[in-house]
Amino acid sequence: MGWGIALAFREEGLGQGWSAMSSLEHLSRRCLLLLCVLAVACGEEDRPPRDEDILSRLLAIPGLTVREEPVGPGIPPDHRFFVMEFDQPADHAQPEGQRFRQKLTLLHASSARPMVLYTSGYFVSTQPSRREPTQWLEANQLSIEHRFFGTSRPAPADWSQLTIRQSADDFHRIVEAFKPLYPARWISTGASKGGETMVFFRRFYPGDVAGTVAYVAPLARFDDDRFIAFQESVGAASCRERLKSFQHAALDNRAALLAELDTRATRRGLTFNHLGKDVALEHAIIEHYFYFWQYESQSRCGTVPTPSASATVLMDELDGLVDMGSFSDSQVEAYGPYNYQAAVELGYPRPFETHLAGRLQFPGTDVPQAYAPRGVPTTFQPGSMPDIQDWVSREGERLMFVYGGNDPWSAAPYTLGGARDSVLYTVPGGNHGARLALLPEAQRNEARALLRQWADLEFGASELRTSNRWLEPEGEEWGPRLGRPRSR
Repeated sequence: MGWGIALAFREEGLGQGWSAMSSLEHLSRRCLLLLCVLAVACGEEDRPPRDEDILSRLLAIPGLTVREEPVGPGIPPDHRFFVMEFDQPADHAQPEGQRFRQKLTLLHASSARPMVLYTSGYFVSTQPSRREPTQWLEANQLSIEHRFFGTSRPAPADWSQLTIRQSADDFHRIVEAFKPLYPARWISTGASKGGETMVFFRRFYPGDVAGTVAYVAPLARFDDDRFIAFQESVGAASCRERLKSFQHAALDNRAALLAELDTRATRRGLTFNHLGKDVALEHAIIEHYFYFWQYESQSRCGTVPTPSASATVLMDELDGLVDMGSFSDSQVEAYGPYNYQAAVELGYPRPFETHLAGRLQFPGTDVPQAYAPRGVPTTFQPGSMPDIQDWVSREGERLMFVYGGNDPWSAAPYTLGGARDSVLYTVPGGNHGARLALLPEAQRNEARALLRQWADLEFGASELRTSNRWLEPEGEEWGPRLGRPRSR
């Protein structure tokens, strides 16, 4: 195309009045023509690969399989969406050994735009969506399924290979494979387990991305009692007491709620062989309090059933918030990798249940070890999480943490310490859905400007003035026993 413009200029500019042109004019025009041609040619060489070639370039990556899917509604129509699998070693210390296929998706905007590297820390959705940094930066998005989740698991599985270091090695190989196609700045992001996973990745490969946005990411300890203190003081005392009264009523009506559970399990085809229905029900009642603050707002407290409510109403509340299906065999198996990681490296909250003493039949059992794959050893590694915090405090840079003020997971936040060019925000009254768009305006604008700076994008004052709280749906958010609250 550039050569065509240059040739048209030559024919139109030099083809008329040639005989009347002086030698000097002739020379000047020839020089101008040469400069134009050279400028266009150089521009072609410096320009990123043409986006229409992206599929062929993806197919050229060794070990990658690719299929293109429609972008669907809600995504800019000029984007392209690819579902992929990438060949990975089960053990990066032995790359010639067992392999597995790790599922990825790519939402392609332009090879010249930044890349947002995303993980939920669990599965990857094959329905395209854009995370908050992707929307703010108008970026590409590469989403990764965590090893051992979904189809991204070696067979047979050696559970000792499910570590934060092996996961970081997975991500590093993927970044190395895709960076030649996307040479602009990379930003990593994730929420909850996905957020902490991206911080782990930065600890081992700090230079792979230019910055990290970690949402509601905990840094827990083994049997972490900080969660107890948080839940004893979160929100208004009247709301806390109403939630505890609901738990008391549910436990006092255990037999009737078990009958309700039997009916629902039959209707939905649920089985509870791993935990047993009695344990599943008791754990759900214990977790209702935690879940309320994790996913709801205090304004919803008045709709929590009182102790006089029927068993059906009590179960509607419990099932609607916590989702009894998430304690069933299929979901316990699906989230076995998370519970293994929590029991071995990630840590977990101490169950908030002392106020239920005398009503519990299985106290102290609502812990990851009860949900981990049977027969798999779960010896806790006490040095893993302190090592991560030490790196953040001493060597971390360009880290952005976002927490919700009422989210119980905020009981175990990262500490910035001496981290450079890093910030920590808390959404006032926010829950586990805390996002940058929900921050007060000054902090929201500061975060947006900092993110664009990390991505090497200009940010004019007009954009700051028009920055608002609107955010398109981000798609599925994965997690163990994440029953999405029903609208009320």
